[in-house]
Amino acid sequence: MHIVKGGLVVLLLYCLVAWVSANHARGNDADNSGSPVHDNDDDVDDITDKKQGVHDDDKNKEDDKRKKRKNKHKHNNKCKHKDKDDKDDDDDDDGSGHCDGDSDGYSRKTDCDDNDATVNPGATEIPYNGKDDDCNASTPDDDLDGDGYAKVKDCDDNNASVNPAAKEICDGVDNNCDGQIDEGLTTTFYEDADGDGYGNPQVATTACSQPAGSVANNTDCDDTNAAVNPGATEIKKNGVDDDCNASTPDDDTGVILPPDPGEAGKKTLLGIDTDGDGVRDDIQRYIHFTYPDDKKLRLGLTYYAMEFQCVLKDANDREAAYEHANKMARHGECLFYLKGEESIGIRRALRAKILNTRERSIAYIKYSDNLGGRIIMSAPQKEWKDSCSFDVDATGGDQ
Repeated sequence: MHIVKGGLVVLLLYCLVAWVSANHARGNDADNSGSPVHDNDDDVDDITDKKQGVHDDDKNKEDDKRKKRKNKHKHNNKCKHKDKDDKDDDDDDDGSGHCDGDSDGYSRKTDCDDNDATVNPGATEIPYNGKDDDCNASTPDDDLDGDGYAKVKDCDDNNASVNPAAKEICDGVDNNCDGQIDEGLTTTFYEDADGDGYGNPQVATTACSQPAGSVANNTDCDDTNAAVNPGATEIKKNGVDDDCNASTPDDDTGVILPPDPGEAGKKTLLGIDTDGDGVRDDIQRYIHFTYPDDKKLRLGLTYYAMEFQCVLKDANDREAAYEHANKMARHGECLFYLKGEESIGIRRALRAKILNTRERSIAYIKYSDNLGGRIIMSAPQKEWKDSCSFDVDATGGDQ
């Protein structure tokens, strides 16, 4: 009787353990409406362990295994669902995979980073941030132009023809990313304002192709006058360096006239004397332009103008004024010898050109005042020829 009772007790315990284990297995696959029974497993296991004499160490190992089974479906703080047999990381078996760990509207099944709400299939790829923002491997994060060079080396990641391996071409672009544009490929062109085919050396530009209104040479000495250039023929006695060649004389004196000083020549008492011959540039040009065919007269007027320059310079010096006055008288006698009474009007016209500013006129008045009471001796008329500072007979006549 006792044996039977003891056997019945063992049998009942065996059946109880089997029933609990079966329900525990079913509870793992139950849907959310089911009541989990795993909390009772520990009690049953404890009873079983006690009846079967399981040691504490073995029990601890079993507890660890049970905890691992419970946690294997926990992916993050928001997705603690158990998975059914569709293997889509959610708690149903319809394959929908609706677990959304970062709450960006995309489930773990389609979201390539469910821990970052800025990363999902609906996001826009942001270049160079090191993330696959739109979960699309075909959308590049770097090397946007697909030329094989990342932005760190590519100076234009939007143009596949621009990269460190490209050949530099003359197009205004740094094709080979070396920090230089069109190096060694450009040409220097010069402005040709007068359109005579010769460029102004003062106005240059570098370009891949010839800009409109420019040429490749810079040999024009006057880019405002199409008749003046290295290809022109020198015209004598016109006061212009027609052929831009200083070795070609403008007239038979070999004189190359200086440029017109313009208003700049009026800013000082003595004006501008570019060639340093003692005559102002504007006066030198006036003499040559006014009397182009009379070499002797031009020489006589040049010496007269040279002494007049000294008069203005030493206007405040009484002794110097007297000395200059005597020399002026000699040059006047020479001009009278050359042109007679006509020379009087010629000298007056030249004097007006010389005294063309208030400062110069005042200086001449001071010079005249310093001559007050002093007598200037004139040479006999027969000696006027000798008053010329050049050899009248050796100098050719009208040219």
